[in-house]
Amino acid sequence: MQTFRTRVGWGCLGLVLFLSSGLNLAQAAFRAGAVIGQVSTQGSAHAVAVTADQRHLLVGVAQEGLLIMDLRSAEQPVLISKLSALQQIESIVVRGKLAFIANGAGGLAIVDLSQPSALKLLGKLDTSSYAFDLALTPDGRTAFVADNSNGVVVIDVSQPSKPRQLAVIPSSAASAGVALSANGQTLYIADQADGIQQVDVRRPQAPVHQGHFNPAGHPQRLVVSKDGRWLFSANNEGGLSVHALQNSATIPSTQLPMRNAFAVTLSQDGQTALVADLFNGLVVVDVSRPLEPHIQQSIQTRPAVQGIAVSADQKMAYLAHTQTGLTLIRFR
Repeated sequence: MQTFRTRVGWGCLGLVLFLSSGLNLAQAAFRAGAVIGQVSTQGSAHAVAVTADQRHLLVGVAQEGLLIMDLRSAEQPVLISKLSALQQIESIVVRGKLAFIANGAGGLAIVDLSQPSALKLLGKLDTSSYAFDLALTPDGRTAFVADNSNGVVVIDVSQPSKPRQLAVIPSSAASAGVALSANGQTLYIADQADGIQQVDVRRPQAPVHQGHFNPAGHPQRLVVSKDGRWLFSANNEGGLSVHALQNSATIPSTQLPMRNAFAVTLSQDGQTALVADLFNGLVVVDVSRPLEPHIQQSIQTRPAVQGIAVSADQKMAYLAHTQTGLTLIRFR
């Protein structure tokens, strides 16, 4: 089935690793990055995530599958094993010893990580379009899968070996990304040409549309701040937008221009946004004042960055990245 998401072509894509100096202040973190090494991958890496214990890195690589790497030596990640059954990984969410995966045309996949040397596919559910992204409720019982032209598929994952579809939230364009509020009651959908949808999902089997944001560009990936007050959106040619989440007739927002913002994540303290710019690498943005964001640093990489993960101690960030394989960058 044809997909509609703006993206780059297949190529030798991999992962970028960033290591910070360990400073605690947001103003000092994520600065002065320098490339210190590279490791090649066989195919295109589209997704990356750190396991809950911070000891392993998961990387989704086209034509290679789900890779798990040992991070005991941050400067020399070591491949432990791979699960070749998953060939179109677009997004990974880790919850405990489970990985929930948006697997392109394969829909949702759930993988057991309890034995890193022997990854096990526990369950899967095909969706009718192409799974780009997913979000998981705080209790881990419900997944929301951005399924391109099909909208968002709501799935009961309380039994990981038997995921079950509960509902579909229709899209008027093509759903590329999803994010949940901290309490899991509100879903935000990156609907590309139709902006960002806000949906009440307190009853997952009967979602209710609540509102709409209309930033410039085509929203791709979203993240909500831990305090639930701010929504950040990577909008391709529209750059990074920041939206206040509050009950008000006028909801303030702002937009920071970038060439092609594809993905966004927040530091653990919520003071810094890391944005994957398809053509300009990693853009580090100070969002300590969310409606006054400003770029701290841009780290040039070869095209194109598509996924970002940050370690719990904020000393490392990881990018799924094209052409260079696994690129390691240290922040001084």
